[in-house]
Amino acid sequence: MEDKITSIVTDDRIDEIFHLNATKEELIIILNYIIMDYKKFSMTDKILLQSQKLQKLTIEECIQNRYVYLFLPGVKNSMEIKQQKEVRYTYEPKEGNILKEKYRNGRKTESTEVTYEQINKMLGSFNQSTGAFLQSKPNFAESRFIAPLLPQEEVSKREKVQVKGGQMQFVQQPRKNKPAFKNYTAEEVSKHNKPGDVWTVLNGKVYDISLYLDYHPGGVEKLMLGAGKDCTKLFNQFHSWVNGHAFLEQDYIGNLKY
Repeated sequence: MEDKITSIVTDDRIDEIFHLNATKEELIIILNYIIMDYKKFSMTDKILLQSQKLQKLTIEECIQNRYVYLFLPGVKNSMEIKQQKEVRYTYEPKEGNILKEKYRNGRKTESTEVTYEQINKMLGSFNQSTGAFLQSKPNFAESRFIAPLLPQEEVSKREKVQVKGGQMQFVQQPRKNKPAFKNYTAEEVSKHNKPGDVWTVLNGKVYDISLYLDYHPGGVEKLMLGAGKDCTKLFNQFHSWVNGHAFLEQDYIGNLKY
């Protein structure tokens, strides 16, 4: 491929895919990876991709455009490309891997390498669980099962409270009376919404976070906002850079049934 870039643009984020050293199929894999990230973050399957002339684009057509504008339900996209975005990701194919870098307000904050095989596994897992769930529930984003977002000023404060112990201590705690691993309905999850018995859903995975109440740096009150609910959007509002699945691995009890 020629040395060019495809940029996926929203109001506060831009994802830049470098074409050099990548085949068309590999570029499509990277683009699907970006789209998956938006679907997970916004908990919606209703994503629209358009050209600068506001023409609807297919995945294949996107990589032929310099700028692709991504629209989410209820989220404004001014299609502004001149101003610096708060968040910028770059994807540079290198010797069969992809160098992924993240910038926040112009400063590099992350640099990782992933393989196409890893991305394909993530896409497959997403399509089988969260993606399929979203497709079957078109009004899921408006459901009462979604934990409410908080005002931006509360997010900016990020005040910590005194807790029982540190994050490492939480990880080392033994898990007792762990529920059987299975698929749970939203109704089943919603019944576990009281201190001592708290379940939540993150990207289609169900977690028993009862033990974490004593260790959450943001306090019990903030954690209880996701009690018996899908906390994905709320989690991303505060901790979009955190791998919640790895941190809560011991508390993973099943998947959300759709």
